[in-house]
Amino acid sequence: MTELSEKNTHPLEGHFLYSFLNPKSITVFGANNEYLGTMGAMQLRNVIFGGFPKDKIFPIHPKLKEVQGLKTYQSVLDLPEIPDLAFIILRPHIVPQVLEECGQKGIKKVIITSGGFREIGNEDLYNELIKITTKYDMRFIGPNCLGVYNAWYRYPEYSDTNFNTMWIHETPERGNISIIAHSGTIASHIFWACRDIGVKISKSFSIGNEDDIDIVDCLNYLKDDPETSVIGLYIEEIKRGKEFMDLIKDITSKKPIVAIYAGGTKAASRTIMGHTGSIAGDDNIFESVFKETGIISTISIKDFMYYLREFSSGILPKGNRLGILTDSGGCGAMMAKAAEKSGLAVPEFSEELKSKLKEHVVDIANIDNPLDLTFSFGVHNKYIKIPKLMINSDEIDGVVIYAAWAVEEFLDIVKKSGGDVPDIFAQTSNEMMSRAYLKPMQKFARKKSAPILYICPQGYSNDWVKEFIKLNIPIFDLWDMPIKCFEVLAKYSEYRKKLSQTSKS
Repeated sequence: MTELSEKNTHPLEGHFLYSFLNPKSITVFGANNEYLGTMGAMQLRNVIFGGFPKDKIFPIHPKLKEVQGLKTYQSVLDLPEIPDLAFIILRPHIVPQVLEECGQKGIKKVIITSGGFREIGNEDLYNELIKITTKYDMRFIGPNCLGVYNAWYRYPEYSDTNFNTMWIHETPERGNISIIAHSGTIASHIFWACRDIGVKISKSFSIGNEDDIDIVDCLNYLKDDPETSVIGLYIEEIKRGKEFMDLIKDITSKKPIVAIYAGGTKAASRTIMGHTGSIAGDDNIFESVFKETGIISTISIKDFMYYLREFSSGILPKGNRLGILTDSGGCGAMMAKAAEKSGLAVPEFSEELKSKLKEHVVDIANIDNPLDLTFSFGVHNKYIKIPKLMINSDEIDGVVIYAAWAVEEFLDIVKKSGGDVPDIFAQTSNEMMSRAYLKPMQKFARKKSAPILYICPQGYSNDWVKEFIKLNIPIFDLWDMPIKCFEVLAKYSEYRKKLSQTSKS
């Protein structure tokens, strides 16, 4: 991510979406004290919980004097100032009246969580909404949405604050991945899994029916956002096709985009019509658009999240040649087959490289690609020597390493069972291994433009795996996903190369 200017001003402060993500003050309609009974209560709770200044939150309630410890006002017209943002979580038939009052107050930005508009064929209410917002020159996200999440709220003025209008309380670790979704589920329900596997979020837009602000508007913002390096899209329709195409081509020349298109089948199209009122198009058309514009496409939410995480490290391979380093023949064979089936190359190593590798493996090791070390705790060779030799040979463009064992855990088991730990391992710790192996090899991988993907079958709850996640180094629990991730890295890298060659010719 690029740094903010010396004056700590955000380069997009003049963009109309900036105040949606970074409002200095907010008024909330539909919140109360029934935390588990109403969405509005949970959504206000999350705004407060994220660290938003309490003296700048103005709940509107016709009866209650206090909501969640905050003074309430009977009408938005009674507020002591004009809020930057109005947040509406009310029954749909009340929304026009509330919007009218917001317009009279001078509020220009609105998030409408309320559903019950064009997605269920309620054209009259929809028309009222458009009439009022046009009258007062208001911009709005929604309706039928959860709003926004911003992990970089007014940064660096507020270093540990997020702005979360979603009803999901979980907040992922702050990072450089931003999401735009027609579905609030994709925009926020994935946050638990994000924290588990290390998908670090910058911003998330739940845009719902996009009756005003749409996916093109959000992409326009993220294109130049210094806190966004990777973009994830969940798409049910695209209203402004030409603008979308032109903008996407501009973005993917600099930032990777991973997308899920939810339509394309009869059942999916029926669901989407009832969800946001959108008319889903032909699957082949969207796939063609994605291919032409360099978007990485998937229909798997698991793939979606892993691809975003992989791109967030910022290391792209120069080609599609994969080196596989393993201490298990079975998973090595599976990875090799999966790689070749997906169009990757798993080249046989040259005799020169084999000769160099032979010095750092046991006698019974199979020196080839995949390189099978068999059982070996030669940590320095596995993490440093062998991967460096493989990458420096220029015979491969990236490496997958199985298995990045949690050595500290094994040592604890040996000690607890009464065994002796050799002196060479006496001072071994996750922190030491991270400092000695992970950090320098990530620096090396970045310098060489050669991603190194690790697999630790001990799982994401393991403390050693958490060291990888902390450093944003690709780590997996099983061996199928790293192959898929390297495949999309190679495809996107090839797309960028073609763009570069076209621009030069």
